[in-house]
Amino acid sequence: GAVRTGMPRAGMGASLRPGSGPHPDTGDRKQIYNILSTLGLRPSTTDCDIVRRACESVSTRAAHMCSAGLAGVINRMRESRSEDVMRITVGVDGSVYKLHPSFKERFHASVRRLTPSCEITFIESEEGSGRGAALVSAVACKKACMLGQ
Repeated sequence: GAVRTGMPRAGMGASLRPGSGPHPDTGDRKQIYNILSTLGLRPSTTDCDIVRRACESVSTRAAHMCSAGLAGVINRMRESRSEDVMRITVGVDGSVYKLHPSFKERFHASVRRLTPSCEITFIESEEGSGRGAALVSAVACKKACMLGQ
């Protein structure tokens, strides 16, 4: 038979919700088991733990890669402005950012770790597009400037 080589998008996030099931330290193995079963597999407990760790590694790396790009831009902006400490608002959008159980926290922590001379405020866009995130950020910055912050 054919082998499916993908996991449903909801499956990756679902497999990373520690404490959501009967195994609080390893996430909900039953949910992971069900996802793997829909792919035609018969996973063991160890298989479920491996999938959880793989999903966690992939999502952590994604958060770090995204934060590295943003931190590079922010640090360059700070250097060009010759500011000791720069305050900046960043508009963020995307389903992984919004829906993944730990991506947002890992992303924020990593950006802040890579930009020690910056005070960053993250604003989640409700617009549903990257353009919306940029607009939210621009409006927030303008409002803060008008209020003298």
